[in-house]
Amino acid sequence: MSEPRSLRVFFAVQGEGRGHMTQALALAPLLRGAGHEVCAATVGAGHRQRVPDFFREGLNAPVHLLSAPTFESDAGGRIRLGRTVFAGLRRARTTTASLDALADLLDRYEPDVVVSFFDGLTGLYGLLRPSNAPVVAVGHQYMFEHAGYPFAPGQPLQRAAMRGYTRLLGANASARLALSFYDAADPSEGTCVVPPLLRPEVLRLEDAADAPDDGSLLVYLMEPALAPVLARWSDRHPDVPVHCFTAMEPRQHSASLTFHALSGQAFLDRMARCRGVVCTAGFESVSEAMWLGKPVCMAPTPGHYEQRCNARDAEACGAGLAVTDLDRGLDAFLDYLPRHTADPTPFRAWVETGAARVLSEIERAGGLSGLPPHAGDGASVGTTVPVPARS
Repeated sequence: MSEPRSLRVFFAVQGEGRGHMTQALALAPLLRGAGHEVCAATVGAGHRQRVPDFFREGLNAPVHLLSAPTFESDAGGRIRLGRTVFAGLRRARTTTASLDALADLLDRYEPDVVVSFFDGLTGLYGLLRPSNAPVVAVGHQYMFEHAGYPFAPGQPLQRAAMRGYTRLLGANASARLALSFYDAADPSEGTCVVPPLLRPEVLRLEDAADAPDDGSLLVYLMEPALAPVLARWSDRHPDVPVHCFTAMEPRQHSASLTFHALSGQAFLDRMARCRGVVCTAGFESVSEAMWLGKPVCMAPTPGHYEQRCNARDAEACGAGLAVTDLDRGLDAFLDYLPRHTADPTPFRAWVETGAARVLSEIERAGGLSGLPPHAGDGASVGTTVPVPARS
């Protein structure tokens, strides 16, 4: 029997924040450019969340919203692990209904491959129910398997929970693509280190980003509850223009601080022109800033251990400054900006190797011969790049 000429690919996307959705938007044109079809997508989100317009409009495929467990936070935006676990148990019946809906969608679209962007429902589905379609699991979290990964100190319970959850989501995957700021040896069988997935809109802004900046700070807040902290800081620094994107209604707080609704293109346009980026250490926002050569202030969401690890990893790569508190961290970032000297050229060279690597793994999972397996040791850029050393 001859190999199929193209694949029907189904996306399953975690809806927490914007990062996993931007990964999906980056992968879709790569697949279509190789002759494959993105037939549909699910977004797993909390009961009060919705699918942002930038994702619905940008994917150019049917998008289905499914209720899924999400992080629970307190009024100050701090992630609460116990509350998160309790909420997941309390909504078990809703999760079961979402698994049924996912099964119906897979039957309807009959994909050749499911690409899971760290989607909890897909991981749970693979453990509980048989599926004819192989799964390719995508996420920077699969770098946690690497022996040299720079886990942040402290929070042993959160660290164990995070690693366990990551293993659960990748347990039944045909391949796991570990997105990384740098090339490194593959950490385990079935797990391949690949560059960040950046949207074409980001890649096209390279020249604009190299032009002089407008002096503004661009802020992305995963937790809108942190908006008052930013507002108080801005009131003390009215000379610093700030544009903040978060999941809240747009409003003009002051002459120097504007809150914007989530918008993929508007966010990127601001990033290309800004002096520096402030974010909660989400992998995708940091990667976009590194491509554009913008220094990053990484202020992890309180209680969010994974983001602490991201910040530690990115700081060692020269991306910018990792801070523990948004308010004091912004002051430190203003002091840091004149000293930032990182050259984006090596990171851009690493990102440019990504399309062939990622397509090869997806095609292989779907039964196509694909490209030869990549070395995963820096061979693509002519050098071996170890996991950066940490103090």
